[in-house]
Amino acid sequence: MNNSNGWLNMNKCISFIFLVSLIAACSNKDLYQAGQEYQKSECINQAQTSEQHNECLNMKKQSYEEYEKERKATVKK
Repeated sequence: MNNSNGWLNMNKCISFIFLVSLIAACSNKDLYQAGQEYQKSECINQAQTSEQHNECLNMKKQSYEEYEKERKATVKK
């Protein structure tokens, strides 16, 4: 029984290391784009009329490059 607990802990540790590595592999741009997609999805889910739904579908997304430029300008102030 003691060996199985050790094996279980080792598996948890390996899984944790893998997960952290996977998260670290995501760039800021990837995270930004995922956030944009989430916002669009939430907008669509909360739309109550077809007009609102269409507005969500056609919402202009700011590019990561535009976002980063604005963010840096704001931080400098």
